[in-house]
Amino acid sequence: MIKYLIMDVDGTLTDGKIYMGPNGEAMKAFSIKDGYVVNYILKPAGIKPVIITARTSSIVQNRCKELGITEVYQGKIDKLMTLMEIVGDNNLSHCAYFGDDIIDINCMQPIKDAGGIVGCPADAVREVKQLSDYVCINKAGEGALREFTEWLIKEKRDASDITRRVDAAVNYLQSIDVSLKDIGKKVRVNDDFYYNIQYYDTKSPDLCDFESHRKYIDIQFMVSGKECLEISDTSRLSVKQPYNENLDVMFWNVPENISKTVLSEGDYIVLYPEMAHRGAVICQKSEKVLKIVGKVRI
Repeated sequence: MIKYLIMDVDGTLTDGKIYMGPNGEAMKAFSIKDGYVVNYILKPAGIKPVIITARTSSIVQNRCKELGITEVYQGKIDKLMTLMEIVGDNNLSHCAYFGDDIIDINCMQPIKDAGGIVGCPADAVREVKQLSDYVCINKAGEGALREFTEWLIKEKRDASDITRRVDAAVNYLQSIDVSLKDIGKKVRVNDDFYYNIQYYDTKSPDLCDFESHRKYIDIQFMVSGKECLEISDTSRLSVKQPYNENLDVMFWNVPENISKTVLSEGDYIVLYPEMAHRGAVICQKSEKVLKIVGKVRI
């Protein structure tokens, strides 16, 4: 659950330009649309806005006061250190970050790695766009923040519904009895959930594919046997075979860094679309595996 929205100022809340007045005073341009965000989108959703910026400006302080943003940290070159001081070591997964430039990646990458959400305006630098979960249609200072937060809240509501359906599917799979006579069965429980029964021998990793899905979340439940499952975030992978919409599968080249887990009888794992995985991998020796693979529609 997202509890914090971390933002930069220049290039996210503003258009990134500094305007000079007739007497040399600096001015910044903010979007009226973004002013709606704090009181009418974030606060009702229980999300605290936090500003972390490398610059120091009385204009920013005054604008944040108008908007009701109390967590304002200016002159912070090391944004990640400041972020950790604010939310703590174990709360990055509860953060969303909205940034536009290279300096923001220092915070965006750890947040994304922890399971948080990152986004950017349409005119962010290429590296930030590649990292972002959501790239706005609007440019910075032109309503991009409002666009991102509206998407974020929708994602939060959708995520709650998905979590509920995944939990229900897990409980269902744990309650059914499966034996060898069920091998190959495909059972549709409802419009959002079906499962199939698989039986195979575990094998060498080079004989298994790294794959991911877009339309469905995988729930892999081990009935008997043991296998190694390898996982990597799709943002770090290169495509081996493009997405096949009919089969809902995409294949990836094997990365250098892989997370591994062992699934034994009674274990299960939930695999979301961003989690490319390679299953059926041998642990110490090849063995027979009886598995239920549940599919929950996104």
